[in-house]
Formats: sequence, structure tokens, C-alpha cells
Amino acid sequence: MPVLNPLQVFSQLASVCSVESLVKVGDAAIGNWKSPPQFTLATLTEHISETKHLRARPKLEAAVDLIREDVDSPMETDLRLWAISRNLPEPEVHPAVYCPTIDRTLHPDLGYPKKKLALEYEGDHHRISEYQWAADIDRVNALRAAGWTVIRVTKSTSRQQLERDIRHHLGLQ
Repeated sequence: MPVLNPLQVFSQLASVCSVESLVKVGDAAIGNWKSPPQFTLATLTEHISETKHLRARPKLEAAVDLIREDVDSPMETDLRLWAISRNLPEPEVHPAVYCPTIDRTLHPDLGYPKKKLALEYEGDHHRISEYQWAADIDRVNALRAAGWTVIRVTKSTSRQQLERDIRHHLGLQ
């Protein structure tokens, strides 16, 4: 019985998926979401460039340009792609922020390090888990003490207001 490897599966998805969906699959495939990484961004890029006959090659190439390493969830991918779609600068995935009050380096979901702006996506588990809720409060307090502005985002967050807030903080009004 023939079996496709993950790179082949990803390539074949291009004929039935949008670029955004391919980016989500790609972010998950090279990340540690629910399983070990399936391939690297370098091997994916190599696979696409070296495979002669690929259906939807332009879509694959567009997706590869947007896939990022170290993304932790599909909602982080959605938030990053949303920012790009609104002509905002692309936020960095998990920028390193040294927080002296806890003597640790934290990595917010997304951020604009030069402007010290962090975007933290809060799924429902952040609200219903007592441990997660407390950890999130400590995390936000440490980031703020390090001079960062933290914008917390949920599925119910007004994207219009979020865009205004990001533009204001980045000085893009």
C-alpha cells in the first residue's frame, strides 16, 4: 500500500486548501503543537523547489513565505495572518523579552520588539484553568514591568479595535 510522506501530503493539500490554511498546516507541521515536527521549513522549501510537477505551485510558494517556526497554535497563525492582511507590519513570533522582576526571558505569542508591544492570544483554557489564569497574570505583570505593552486577544476581541490599538502603539495612524 503506497504511503505519502508529510512533505508530499502538504504539497497535495495545495490543490484543495487556501494559502491561509496551508500556512496553518505548515506552522503545525514544523512546530510542536500536538506531535513532534513533521519536517523543517528548510526541507519544505527544498522539496517545493526540487519537485518538478507540483499542482498549485504558486500557492505553495506563497504559503511557504508565510510559514514560521515556533508557532504554538493555529490562533497565533490566524492572528499573525490577520495583522498582515490589515497591512500592519508582521509581528515576530515569540520574541525574547528579558523580564528582570522574575529574572527570566519570556516569549509572548507575537510581538513588535522595537516598540515593546506584545500580543497574547488567550484561548478559553486560559480563563477556565485556575493555574493558567494565575500564570498568565504573572506573565503579563512581568512583561509590563519590563516596559512592554501587552494586548490580550480572544476570539471575541473586536478586530477593528485591535487594529486601532496596534496602529496607535506602532505610530501608524
